[in-house]
Parts: sequence; structure tokens; C-alpha cells
Amino acid sequence: MIDCCAKSMAENLLIGDAVVAGPEARIGHLVRRRSFLALLAAKDNAVRLSLGNYGMQTMEVERALASIGAIGYDGAELCLMAGWPSEPAKLDGAARRRIRGQGLPIPSMIENFNLLVSEAEQARTLDRIRVAAALAHDVAPKAPPLLQTVLGGKPGEWEQVKTMMASRLAEWARVAAENRLRLAVKSHVGSASDTPERLIWLLDQVGNPGLSGIYDYGHFQLLGLELEATMGTLLPRSSFVTVKDGRMVEGKPQFLLPGDGTIDYGRYCELLRAMRYRGWILVEVSRQLQVQAGYDALGAARRAYENLAPRLRAAGLRLGRGGRSG
Repeated sequence: MIDCCAKSMAENLLIGDAVVAGPEARIGHLVRRRSFLALLAAKDNAVRLSLGNYGMQTMEVERALASIGAIGYDGAELCLMAGWPSEPAKLDGAARRRIRGQGLPIPSMIENFNLLVSEAEQARTLDRIRVAAALAHDVAPKAPPLLQTVLGGKPGEWEQVKTMMASRLAEWARVAAENRLRLAVKSHVGSASDTPERLIWLLDQVGNPGLSGIYDYGHFQLLGLELEATMGTLLPRSSFVTVKDGRMVEGKPQFLLPGDGTIDYGRYCELLRAMRYRGWILVEVSRQLQVQAGYDALGAARRAYENLAPRLRAAGLRLGRGGRSG
């Protein structure tokens, strides 16, 4: 929707131009009006691009966030997994205040949970959700980030484990809601829930409004599923979009930066626009890339941005940040 400031600007423009007389002035008025309305339409269609420090494990949190913003991203995701600098136990009150004050939005956080674990491990997962909720409210009290995770399991056992998965997921969602934390989950190639339909089944079984899906075509592509069909099915149930690329190598998935594979991101962006998507697009830098010899975290972040920003701009989905055109 057009915000109040934009409405005021539109009103001032149209009122000011309406008093101009003469054919040349009217042509100028129409050109200016159309240009301004196009700008408002682009603003209304804008999405925001984020990158996590998941791909920056060896980099101090504040430097990672500053680097992400300097490249041109609109926000950053915090990785809460053990061994990362943004693991909650490593962030004291002062560190949380610094994150809160650095200015770059934190729309999401990432964890790595598994629904198919022992009762004791499930209890520990619930505690980790509580800890994540506390961090979310510390770093962004006015707009706490959501927490995202995968679900675990193996594709061949879906029918045997889906009921248990739904029951355990309902516990995750309940604890998250009790702690005022939104929870988002995704289907993952090689996991029990690996398709849009399986994820939606879980969401429907749980029926918690604080629980949503994530649309990540990088996994569905590797199963030979179509972009348009999967997006049409899952995007309406998703709180955000994750992007990466991938290919199968000797029967095993190999993930790539978005734009470095065969996904047509021009078409992808046009579909997002057609579906009137308004939200975050998260760039994922796979762990497979991170462990490669010579991996350059900032180089990967820049390349992904350079691959995506022009396509988003061409589709009219992103105006850029801080006066940037990307």
C-alpha cells in the first residue's frame, strides 16, 4: 500500500500540476504524473533482500552485519547454531544492544532442529526456542525476527513418521507462541518433508497461526518439480522466500549461489510480481560452499547480490536501499 508520505507527495504533485494551463504544460503534467505513479507502483511492489551470517561463521557479528549492509542488502539473518558468533550464549547484553543499535533490520534467525529425536532432545529443542525468543526481543523489540528451521527425517519414512512430526511440530509452535516468537519451517531435499504438499500437510495438522512455511525452490528444483506449480502451492502459506541454486552430482544435491545454476531468476521474479509477493527474500549460502577450499564469505555475498539485484529491479520488485539502484 502507498504510505501516508507518498500519498501526500502524490496529492501535492497532482494539485500543483492541475493549475498549469496550455497543451505543452498538460503533456508535461501527464509525463510527470505517469512517472510518479510508476514510482509509487514500484514502491508498492518492493521486496527486501537479506543475507545471513550463516555463511560468515569466522566473522565477528558486528563486522558481518556491517558488511552485509555495505554490499546493499536490506537486512540480515542471525545464525543461532552452535559454533557461530551469533549463538545466543555468546551474545551478552552489551552485544545484543549493539546489534539492536546497528540499524540493519533483522527479519529472521536460523536454527537447525529435528522433529524425529528422543524426548530428551525434543525438550532441549523447546528450550532453544525459548532462548531464541528472548534474543529476538532483545535485538529487535519493536519487530522481533522470526525463527526458521528445517524438520529432519528421510523421504522414504514420511508415511511412518508424519503423525509424530505433526505432534512434535505443534509443541514447537506452542512454545514459540507462548514466547511471542513466530516460527517458520521448510521442506528440504533429503528430508521426510521434501515437497510443498508435505509441508502444507504439517502446517494444516498443527493449525497454529504463528507457524508458517518457507518457499525455497532450490530444494524442489532438485526433485524435478516445476517453479510455477510449487510457488503457486506454497508461497501463499510462506512467511518469506529463500533463494539458492543447485544441481545433482552423482545422485547427490550440490547447492550453489542463486544465479550460479539453472534456475531462471528472471522468470522467478516475474512470478513473484504476478503473485503480488511483498516480503523478504533471503539469500542462502550453503554449507557445501562454505567448506570448499578458498571460500570467500564476502565474495560470495557480493556475487549473490550482483546475480539477484538486477533481476529484482528489472521485475520492478526492488527500488534499492539508501539511494542505490540495485
